[in-house]
Amino acid sequence: MKISVILIVSFLFSTLIFSQPDSKFFEKKGEVYFKFSIAEKEEINILTRIISIDNVVGNIVYAYANEEEFNEFLSLGYEYEVLRSPGDVDDVQMSSSLEELGLWDSYPPYDAYINMMYQFESDYSSICKVVDAGNTVQGRKILFVKISDNVNERETEPQFMYSSTMHGDETTGFVLMLRLIDSLLSSYGNDTRITNLVNNIEIWINPNANPDGTYHGGNNTVNGATRYNANNKDLNRNFPDPAEGQYPTGPWQPETIAMINLAQQYNFILSANFHGGTEVVNYPWDTWSRFHPDDNWFQFISHKYADTVQAHSPSTYMNGFDDGITNGYAWYRVVGGRQDFFTYFERGRELTIEISDTKLLPASFLPAHWEYNKRSFLNYIESCLFGIRGVVTDTVGNPLKALVKIAGHDFDNSEIFSDSVSGNYHRLIYSGNYNLTFSAPGFFDTIITNVSVNNLSTTILNVELIPESPVPVELVFFSAKVNGNMVSLSCETVSEINNRGFEIERVSSLTSSIQNWIKIGYLNGFGTTTEKNNYSFVDKEIPSGKYLYRLKQIDFDENYKYSQEIEVDVKPVSFSLEQNYPNPFNPTTKIEFSIPEKSYVKVKVFDILGNLVSILKSEELDAGVHKLNFDGSKFSSGIYYYSIETVGFRSVKKMLLLK
Repeated sequence: MKISVILIVSFLFSTLIFSQPDSKFFEKKGEVYFKFSIAEKEEINILTRIISIDNVVGNIVYAYANEEEFNEFLSLGYEYEVLRSPGDVDDVQMSSSLEELGLWDSYPPYDAYINMMYQFESDYSSICKVVDAGNTVQGRKILFVKISDNVNERETEPQFMYSSTMHGDETTGFVLMLRLIDSLLSSYGNDTRITNLVNNIEIWINPNANPDGTYHGGNNTVNGATRYNANNKDLNRNFPDPAEGQYPTGPWQPETIAMINLAQQYNFILSANFHGGTEVVNYPWDTWSRFHPDDNWFQFISHKYADTVQAHSPSTYMNGFDDGITNGYAWYRVVGGRQDFFTYFERGRELTIEISDTKLLPASFLPAHWEYNKRSFLNYIESCLFGIRGVVTDTVGNPLKALVKIAGHDFDNSEIFSDSVSGNYHRLIYSGNYNLTFSAPGFFDTIITNVSVNNLSTTILNVELIPESPVPVELVFFSAKVNGNMVSLSCETVSEINNRGFEIERVSSLTSSIQNWIKIGYLNGFGTTTEKNNYSFVDKEIPSGKYLYRLKQIDFDENYKYSQEIEVDVKPVSFSLEQNYPNPFNPTTKIEFSIPEKSYVKVKVFDILGNLVSILKSEELDAGVHKLNFDGSKFSSGIYYYSIETVGFRSVKKMLLLK
C-alpha cells in the first residue's frame, strides 16, 4: 500500500512539475511532449506547420514542440496537457559488452554501438563495409553498414536502404536493425534466401539516424532520449517537401544534409524508415491529399509487410488503422518528411514503419518484436527484385542514365531514372500491362508496349537507345593505371567529328555527385578525323583513396558528352601508424596503419612497463590501409603502447584503457 501511495504522489508531483514548461525546462530537455483536442481534422493542416504532431487518435492530438514552437502553439489558445517524455525511462537495460549485446535484449551505449558497427566490418570484411555518412550536431557518427557480395563495387543490381530512429526516443528499430545486420552477415552462405538477397541486392542499413537524440542523457544510456536532434529540430520535418518547398521548417540540419547527400550519390530504389509510438505501415503521400500514381502497389507492399507480421505476433499487434496500414495524409498531414523526399525528389519508394506502441521499448521486449518483424524485414528487401528491371545502354554497350516513364500512368515524379553508373533500372509496379518509354538526351526515344507484370515476379527488359546523330567521337577505350600516388590515364579514338577536346574530371568515389566532380586537365582534340588517335594524362600526387575519373568530350559548338566512369584505388606511398580510435577506450579500439608495398608486418601491444601483452599481427600484408581491433577486456585500466615493425620502419603510439 505504501508503494502505491508513493507512486501516486510521485505521479502528481511530476504532473505538477511539467504543467507549465518554462525556459529552464526547455534549456534542459529541449522539447515538451503534450496532448490536446481539436474540433475538426482540418486544423491539423495549420498545426503541422507549427508543432511536430506525433499521433492523432480520434480528436486527440499528441505532439512535441521546442520552446519557439510551443510559444506559437500557446498563442492559438488550445487547452493542453503536458505528458511525461516517452524517453524518460528510469529502468533501462544497457550493456557495453558485445557478447551481451548479442543477446539482443539490451540497448548499447554510444561507443559500444560504434564498436559493434566496425566489428561487423572486421568480422565479415568480404561482404560488409561501414560507410560514414557524416556527423551530427554534437559530432556523433551517422553510420551505415553496406552489405553486398561485391561490397566494393557498384553492380547492376538494386540499391536498398533501411534507416531507423531519426526520432531519437523511438529506439525499437535501433536494436532490431543491428540484429538484422548480424542476421544477414552470419547467415550468408548458410541460408539460401539470405544468400540470394546479399548476392543480388546492395543493402544499406543505418540503425540510428539521430544518435544525439537517443543519447541526449549521455553516451552511456538511452534514458532521457529526445525526439528532436541537438538543435531541438524534428529531423522528420526537415527534408525538402513536394508541396512546401526545399526548407519547410527552416535550414537543413547536419543529419538531414548527410542523408540528402547520400541519396544523391546513390540510387536507392526502395527504402524504409522505422519509428515507434504506434504500430502501422505508413505509405505516401504525407503532404498531399491526392494519391501516388502507384498507390495500389504501395497498398499491396504495405499489406504484405503487415499481414506477415500479424501471422507471427499476438492478435493485438499491428492490427489497427486499415488492417495495419495507412495512407500518410489520411492519418495526419506531415510536411518535410523523409518518406516524401525519397519518393518524390529521389524517385525512389519509401515507407514509414511504426513497429512498437511504446517508443522507448523495455529491452526485454526487443526479442519478441524481432520475431514479429524479421520475416517482413526480408520480404521488403526482396521486393527490390520484382517488377520491371533491366539495363539501359547505348549501341556500343555503354550504360546510360535514362528516364523510364509509363505512358498514361506516371505523374508527380513517379517515373524513374536508370542508374548513371551501371545503367540498371528497377520499376516497382503493381500487376498489369504497361507501355514504357525510355529517353535520354541525344538519343531517340524507345517505346515498348504491352509489358506484362505480375506481383511478386520479375519482368526483365534490357533496352538499347539509338543516338539521334552519329556519335561525334568514337572512344575505343578509356583506362587508368596507378603508380604510387600517380594515376596515368589513357584513351583512344578511331574517329572524331567536330571534337574540340576532352576535359578530364575526378571525384572521390565515396562522395561522387554532380557538384563534387573537379576538372584536373584538358586534352586538345583533332577536330574531324577518321584516323586513330591516342591521348594520355598523368594525375600527380593523389592522396590515398578510391577515385572516379571521366572524360567530358566537348564539340566546337559547346555540346558535350561524358565518357564511362572508371574507378582507381590509390594506395599509400609511405609507412604510417595512426592514433587508435576510440581513445580512451573500453574495452575495444581500432588501430589503423598504412604500408606502401607488400611487407612483413608485426603489430604489438605493450604495457607501461614494456611487457609484451599482445601480438595483433605478424604476417605478410598487401600494400594499403589496414585496420586491426585490440580487445582490452582481459587487461586492467592504464596506459598501453602499440607499435608497428617492418623492414626499414618502426613507430610507437600510446593509448589509454579506461574501465
